Amino acid sequence: MQISLHLGPHLTDEDRLSRCLIKNRDQLAEVGIAIPGPGKYRELLRAACERLEGAPPDPESAAAILDDIVTLDGARRVVLSSQDFLSPRGRAIRDNALYPDAGENLRRLRALFPDQSVEAFVAIRNPATFMASLVQVIHDKARTRILETTDPAALSWSAPIAAMREACPDVPLTVWCDEDTPYLWSEVLHVVSDHPEDMTLAHSYDWFAQVMTAEGLEKMLAWMHDHPPATEDQRRRIISAFLDKFYDAEKVDVDLNLPGWTEDLVAVLSELYDQDVKKISAMDGVRLLTP
Repeated sequence: MQISLHLGPHLTDEDRLSRCLIKNRDQLAEVGIAIPGPGKYRELLRAACERLEGAPPDPESAAAILDDIVTLDGARRVVLSSQDFLSPRGRAIRDNALYPDAGENLRRLRALFPDQSVEAFVAIRNPATFMASLVQVIHDKARTRILETTDPAALSWSAPIAAMREACPDVPLTVWCDEDTPYLWSEVLHVVSDHPEDMTLAHSYDWFAQVMTAEGLEKMLAWMHDHPPATEDQRRRIISAFLDKFYDAEKVDVDLNLPGWTEDLVAVLSELYDQDVKKISAMDGVRLLTP
């Protein structure tokens, strides 16, 4: 069985991928893809990782873990998703780094499935908007710690990705920039679930409600219905056209007015992010999705 681990992280997917796949659970089951509900495995996996501390379970326990998660007979693939797989939200930035525990936490998670092949999938996001958004949704103590001890220019995604590759060299990583998700969403759903290319997933355009006006989304869905895109490139061009006209900036605006931050700093952080993405694209065992 193939284990597909969608690692989030926080403030990127917000469980939208999991919800979309769950809505298509029945037709995915027909082709051997199991989509268990998050309540069925998240706490189970967290507890098992803590209990075993990175050691692989014995064969009987390993089988029991899979049996508790997967009830689909003959499943060839199971998709597990959690934004907390790499870290609790309050520890996403610590010691002047993004997800410093990512390598160890992925190693512990991978160890739970010693006899299965495992793939991992993760989005990354401009550290400027990531940090600014994170400090708005964590408790005061963690917020104060991050603001007082973090140099935002030191935050990079290549570090946790390199740590995951080192900790689990047998787990290929697929990475994409969260900023590109509107143009990659269908591809992300496909690579994570590995559903057949000719299968159409219901509710796959629900994602766009967070970045478009309601009127724009309705118009785009009507256009897609009347003019189904023949290729992925054509789909992206249609999406781009509707986003250009109906993008709702108020829905995605991030307050970057943190203490000591300036427009020049944000520009520097964005440039460092672009350089970091190029570094990630050159890593062995890493596939970078791009529009």
